[in-house]
Amino acid sequence: MHFDTINLERDIDTCIRFRRDSYFISFNTYEGFELSMRGYKSRMKDRIGYLPDGNCHLWDRDAIVGQTEMKFVEAPSVGYVSLLYLIKDYRSKGLGNLLHDRAIKVFTELGKSSIKLSVSISNERALSFYAKHGWKNLGPRPGKEEVYLMQYDLRIAS
Repeated sequence: MHFDTINLERDIDTCIRFRRDSYFISFNTYEGFELSMRGYKSRMKDRIGYLPDGNCHLWDRDAIVGQTEMKFVEAPSVGYVSLLYLIKDYRSKGLGNLLHDRAIKVFTELGKSSIKLSVSISNERALSFYAKHGWKNLGPRPGKEEVYLMQYDLRIAS
């Protein structure tokens, strides 16, 4: 298994398919998905430009089996994970650790002190995963009460 920066021109359909599946897993509906994807390709092009190691596909030989999306936020000491995703056949095999470790590596190497992400309040599997890995639940995300804002302190992890 290896990570490679997302090739948007070749793999945009895969990115969108993974995002769609992740959205359904998170919210148990596709309602709102199309709206959330407006400007997606442009946003991803920008993010890949400034953070190529954070916006990657996980490959198993010649197949894409996972995806990471990361970005910077307004706080200079904080990184943000937009997506950690594995296809169904690769879940529950410990491979989520690869995606998690990738986020830690990327933001640690950039000197960030913490990472944040949002998780649907109904996504118990993801909430359990993040809790097990030391993420702190900060409560409902302001302005998006259907998700919790989570934080991982990189100073403790290093």
